[in-house]
Amino acid sequence: MYRSKKILSVGFTSVMALTLGLSNVASAKESSPLDQKELKSIPKQEINTKAEAQEILSQLPGNPNIKKSYKQFEVANEFKDNLGYTHYTLKPKVDNYVVEDKEVKIHTNHNQELELVNGDVNTEKVTYTNKQSLSKDEAVNKAFESIGVSQNEVKNIKGQKVVNKDELVINAEKKKLVYNVEIIYLDPKPARWEIKIDAETGEVVSKKNKIEHIAGSGVGVNGDTKKPLNLTKISNGYGLQDETHSGTIHTYDAKNGTSSFSLMTDTDTNFNSKNQAAGVDAHFNAAKTYDYYLNTHNRDSYDGNGAEINSIVHFDRNYNNAFWNGQYMVYGDGDGKTFTSLSAADDVVAHELTHAVTEHSANLVYENQPGALNESMSDVFGYFVDPEDWLMGEDAYTPGKPGDGLRSLSNPEQYNQPAHMNNYQNLPNTEQGDYGGVHINSGIPNKAAYLTITKIGKEKSEDIYYRALTQYLSSNSSFLDAKFALKQAASDLYGANSTEVQQVVNAWNSVGVTG
Repeated sequence: MYRSKKILSVGFTSVMALTLGLSNVASAKESSPLDQKELKSIPKQEINTKAEAQEILSQLPGNPNIKKSYKQFEVANEFKDNLGYTHYTLKPKVDNYVVEDKEVKIHTNHNQELELVNGDVNTEKVTYTNKQSLSKDEAVNKAFESIGVSQNEVKNIKGQKVVNKDELVINAEKKKLVYNVEIIYLDPKPARWEIKIDAETGEVVSKKNKIEHIAGSGVGVNGDTKKPLNLTKISNGYGLQDETHSGTIHTYDAKNGTSSFSLMTDTDTNFNSKNQAAGVDAHFNAAKTYDYYLNTHNRDSYDGNGAEINSIVHFDRNYNNAFWNGQYMVYGDGDGKTFTSLSAADDVVAHELTHAVTEHSANLVYENQPGALNESMSDVFGYFVDPEDWLMGEDAYTPGKPGDGLRSLSNPEQYNQPAHMNNYQNLPNTEQGDYGGVHINSGIPNKAAYLTITKIGKEKSEDIYYRALTQYLSSNSSFLDAKFALKQAASDLYGANSTEVQQVVNAWNSVGVTG
């Protein structure tokens, strides 16, 4: 039963990143969304068409640059939720090229009255200064050259693309036509490269590896029995293939390799061998997370449309990481000291799959404050799936050392994360700088979530957080944007003057996100 309502990488580079000392630095640059009170100055507040949504951008109060460039913005998506609220996502388009790094969201209530405008409202008129000279194939070759491998050297899971994306778009920040190339592979070393290639010169504009370094029964890694374990009958027994959901859940065994995988099987319905334990955990916990999103939020798999969930266990040897790469979940066995098998932790699995949910909703950019929000949302929903304590990854981290975890929502400073904007770290947007501190600075929104949950309870909080993530956050959202998004979500669900709204505001004020 769905609950009645008023309405994926854990980032294990954090193991290293969290050893860095904190310094007192100024808070990152923030932009404020426009709330309902400010929008009262707009003469026309009722929106019924895409054209009216676009026209609203020309009437925004204050001095947002978008008033001069609003005609470039087109409605890319329109969605009406179960409260009757309509959410428009607008992206600029120039010469029929989509602008990849800018978007604005407009939200109306059940009476089509304007409630909130957020996103890149200060976007100036978008231009580009180059031309297309390269073909897609040439751009892809340049992308492979930039990472020092050839297409023939890398392997992905059978049936999945290595070149997952090769779009020609405009990058507003660089004022260039670029090919946005995404390359995904597991062998020789797991990677999910996002590479932007100048469409004229072939130069690398930017590159980033987005892998975050971090009906039967079965026995998991920690010796606990997992049931029901949904299986499928195959010719020679049973396989970890769950067909009880609209999106099938498969669990594969890499057998400590990196390039070949097979469905984990047994001759009977009791998967109780030591080698099967990691697969049992991954399979059971993936179903647990799937069911959480379905039963609590009526979301059918991570994409909302019943996407398959594929997990791979026993990846490589002594591999201290788990990640979502945009196509599937991968779990190492750990080295037995820093980690045991990473699939053992249900909050780790929920964390990873929430990265997938985020990718298919807010699509938060994995850098600086949006990236820290991306990590924080995965931690928070990891807690919602596993609310036994405030720690993340405690079932897999430092085996034999009880009470230890990767991060803590209640006490981020315990793991060298800031819990207040006074200690926000302005780190470089590089792999060595944790892409602007996405794992480090996530302690601030994590603390705000903890304060919210302890004041209004888990059930109300998870409704508010889900609505904010899937409806109000945009790709470049800052911490302040998140505060407004959560405030608006709480207002939608419980009323503008509700205790829930006030507690959300209080929580973010307490961590230094004011405004």
